[in-house]
Amino acid sequence: MQWVRKLATAAVVPILALLSAAAIAGTTHSFTFRAESYPGSRDRHYKVYVPDGLATPAPLVMALHGCQQTNDDVLRDWGLTAAADRHGFILVAPFITSYDGFRNTNCWGFWFDAHRHEGRGEPEDLRGIAQEVEARFDIDPARRYLTGLSSGGAMTAVAATTHNEYWAAAAAAAGLPYGEDAASVSLSGQCPGSATFHGLDRIVADMRAELDDDYPIPLMVLQNERDCTVVQPAGRNLRDAQLRVFGDTEHDTPATARAVQRPCSPISGTDDYGCLHNLYTVDGTPASRSVVETVFYNGPIATPHPNDTDHGHYWIGGADGNNGRWSLRTGPSYPEIVWDFFARHPRDGTAPPAGHPRITLHGVNPLHIELGTPFIDPGASAEDAEDGTLPVSADCGGVDTSRVGRYLCTYRATDSEGNTAVATRVVEVVDLSAPQPTCAAVSAAPAEHISAGRAVRGGWFGLRARASGDGRDIGFAWNYWLPVTLFEGLPGEWYASQPEACRD
Repeated sequence: MQWVRKLATAAVVPILALLSAAAIAGTTHSFTFRAESYPGSRDRHYKVYVPDGLATPAPLVMALHGCQQTNDDVLRDWGLTAAADRHGFILVAPFITSYDGFRNTNCWGFWFDAHRHEGRGEPEDLRGIAQEVEARFDIDPARRYLTGLSSGGAMTAVAATTHNEYWAAAAAAAGLPYGEDAASVSLSGQCPGSATFHGLDRIVADMRAELDDDYPIPLMVLQNERDCTVVQPAGRNLRDAQLRVFGDTEHDTPATARAVQRPCSPISGTDDYGCLHNLYTVDGTPASRSVVETVFYNGPIATPHPNDTDHGHYWIGGADGNNGRWSLRTGPSYPEIVWDFFARHPRDGTAPPAGHPRITLHGVNPLHIELGTPFIDPGASAEDAEDGTLPVSADCGGVDTSRVGRYLCTYRATDSEGNTAVATRVVEVVDLSAPQPTCAAVSAAPAEHISAGRAVRGGWFGLRARASGDGRDIGFAWNYWLPVTLFEGLPGEWYASQPEACRD
């Protein structure tokens, strides 16, 4: 009953591989976010890397892959797992999994109106994933951070705008400003690249129309000046729009808000590529909180990986990263530079508040119960340094064991000074009599998968083949000669990667 075992506990994959010369010490968990009822929501796979011996509550860093990448590239090549070990944060790596509209493979849809507003699409799913992580692990609510590369960098800028009430700070690598169109990406295949951008006034107006919280979310912009895919002035537009929206009237331009300019540090290897790190603060003084920071440099165009595009478009993972797909080891070390920025910018601008109650959940989280079984809340307890044991109120009224689904129990405790702590438990109601996955694997050309019903046509004029289960692009629909392996989950549902329930 492998399927039952998988329902009882999330997949846990020890990290055994060596990155560079150092072993990664921690555990990677695999989960699936189930589509919600709001428009544009989809099932999305995501992985969570948790360092050994982690102090809690811990910061959360979500990292978004770029086009033609997956979350496995993020975990393997970006140097972020080693940074999580050093600095003690939980790393969350979502996979876009499936998507609508005409896109290059695995792009986040930052240019679609359906995916750049609160309450719908990809930015809402990303917040939902983060909230699921918070329900499973002890996360510091003042230190939720978001970063990404390329389309993931552009989606970082979107999510920082749609949900600036949730994220503490964001860092966009080779990203684009909020509201940009697909024309803002150079797809000519030439260097130097060319693209068209919205004017600054329009970007600012679009951001202000979307924002519903006055929190001035800090943003870091990382940009290779020689990038031929996401070209400058993308980085400068991100910077300037951020200053116009969140800076005061006397410090809303680079000239009036710049407080510090210094060489980038640390650098992996011997060449810093002329990198400069600029800090633009709320009042133009070094002691103040940053509105935006930029890391601009003149990096190489060609990269070592044979499948890269050699367009100067990549994440720099530093000594613990790899020369992978759209990633380098040498140059300004993004993991350390980005983490330094995040560590200086918790959500409220101060250290997490002392003296608040701490809630401990009893039993497992998430809790899996069988369809039709009575729900019994395992409960929770709370302690406060001044007040001792406190009563805990529990709201599990939404749990419906007559219907399969994911539900939440919310627990609250308040001390004598009015400080309230909140904790959440995920309750999964599952049907153990439902059809189970076959875990079959078939290797065939995309056209043959289409003929057999394992894949469907998609993309522009139906030129691409997509797996029937997860919708992932597996190649040209007319390809009869290059085999691709698909995996069957539930009968008739085929996936480009092995379903979680079928993994050992």
